Amino acid sequence: MTIAEFKNVSYVYSKDTPFEKAAVNDVNIQFEQGKITGIIGHTGSGKSTLSQLLNGLLKVSSGEVYVNDKNIWSEPKKIREVRFKVGLVFQYPEYQLFDETIRKDISFGPKNMGLSAEEINERVIESIKFVGLPEDVLDMSPFDISGGQKRRAAIAGIMAMRPEILVLDEPAAGLDPSGKREIFERLRKYKDDTKSTLIIISHSMEDMAEFCDNIVVMSDSRVFLSGSVEEVFSHSSELTSVGLMVPQATQILMELKEMGYDVDTGAYTSTDAVSQIMKLFEGGDDHA
Repeated sequence: MTIAEFKNVSYVYSKDTPFEKAAVNDVNIQFEQGKITGIIGHTGSGKSTLSQLLNGLLKVSSGEVYVNDKNIWSEPKKIREVRFKVGLVFQYPEYQLFDETIRKDISFGPKNMGLSAEEINERVIESIKFVGLPEDVLDMSPFDISGGQKRRAAIAGIMAMRPEILVLDEPAAGLDPSGKREIFERLRKYKDDTKSTLIIISHSMEDMAEFCDNIVVMSDSRVFLSGSVEEVFSHSSELTSVGLMVPQATQILMELKEMGYDVDTGAYTSTDAVSQIMKLFEGGDDHA
């Protein structure tokens, strides 16, 4: 079932000036409810613009954006309601923290939704658990916690609004491998527990292969490829043509295949690649 859709969407920066540039050009995408969709592409390909168009921070130059089968700009005065349905976490969200305490910061969105104090507190506690922070940080200043904790607190602030769609722009940027994996695993658990839809923008092919159901590839402001993880990453030559690569695990398996080893190059995660390589050891040296 489709929960959000772009229909022939274009967005032009600095329109009617010498600096006019199409950030998104005639884009058509459907996002499936309850799935994790990854958007990949080089800097300037239009990824972040799509996220801001989806929650109404930017208004389309042409085309239509739908959430729950409704054009989000059909009633411009109600665009604020769209932002409660489509929660957007910017890249380096820790810089979005602004209030005196973590509790007040996470409460900001629910307060603007007009919720009761009891409901707000319930959502604060719920969201802090989703991101794996202890409750004792709630009354601390954002300046008194670590960078990784700030990242989680900022994400919790969007989760507290319980959006139907959670959009995250490079949520694991700058984190070490263990921190990155924890963030993504918690996001996946959040999606499973709440039955929400996640859209993740990232440069990491490995993260997208492991944590996403579907992939959209952006290139030169247009959709270059889209489909399931398997469908998209099976087009390795097409991805290479626009300067992108299949996940590193797949590259290793492809090199082994060229060397004559019997491996499945349709594996896209490190876990699957290790499994393929272990089979070679279990079966002995079977390369041609």
